[in-house]
Amino acid sequence: MQVRQLTLLLGALLISGIVNSSSDRLLSSWKDPAVKKLDFQRIVAVAMVSDGPTRRLAESEMVNIMGPKAVAASQVVPEADLEDADKVRVKLSAEGFDGAVTIRLVDATTKVRTARDPVPTSYYSMWGYYQFAWVADRPPDYYTADQKLQIEVNIYSLTSGKLVWSGTSEIVRPQLVETGVRNVADLVRRRLKREHLIP
Repeated sequence: MQVRQLTLLLGALLISGIVNSSSDRLLSSWKDPAVKKLDFQRIVAVAMVSDGPTRRLAESEMVNIMGPKAVAASQVVPEADLEDADKVRVKLSAEGFDGAVTIRLVDATTKVRTARDPVPTSYYSMWGYYQFAWVADRPPDYYTADQKLQIEVNIYSLTSGKLVWSGTSEIVRPQLVETGVRNVADLVRRRLKREHLIP
């Protein structure tokens, strides 16, 4: 599965309570100091990606997590209009949405680590090592790659048109999309609870 597809799914997040990996973290967040509680009646879930199937999959997952008040943007905005902010604004207003959650991949980094057996016995003497090193001039026994993904989540009031909360999470790319979604969801949910924005 493509990194972009995976990470968009990871943003689908607001109210899940699954425990996240110890290396996953919320890098930063901001909230409008005037906002005391998030209490939208109808929320549109928007995955900011041009690939149609990926976007629809991500938005569907967002809706599953956010619950019955949420609707995928792909269900109400025609594909041809998605990148036209004015058309989207008119459509969402006509449909009665008062809140929006957007997700977007901000960054993906990969760190490659090499691994070998612990210190071979030939290392314990200079000449044993010397002979071994020339013979062992070879690549490591194996490589492992840790990929970290940064996912940006924004929450908007469509009544005012203003940003009310924003956060960027960093997670280790999981093997399963569902695991990643839950990890990001937990990071954001805990921050929203700590800020008393959700119960």
